[in-house]
Amino acid sequence: MDEFLSRYPRSAFANSNAELPFPPLKEYIVKYQDPHAADSIMKIQKELDETKIVLHKTIESVLERGEKIDNLVAKSDGLSAQSKMFYTQAKKQNSCCIVM
Repeated sequence: MDEFLSRYPRSAFANSNAELPFPPLKEYIVKYQDPHAADSIMKIQKELDETKIVLHKTIESVLERGEKIDNLVAKSDGLSAQSKMFYTQAKKQNSCCIVM
């Protein structure tokens, strides 16, 4: 609009019935048909929404990995306790067999 008004001041078309040529008008109509392309705030909001979706997916995958790590730690603790029990039982069994 500013470009048109700079080319044709209001006084030029206020009292005129003639059509004023403005070739870039077709480009502007095509450009502004999509409000996301025309409005920078909407464009930024769309990018933020997409980033938010990616961030949620990333957080979910990190939490899943954390749960898997917790499961591995629990299994490791269980194996550690079992190995200690095995060691003490083996030590008891071997102590009765030692001949000196």
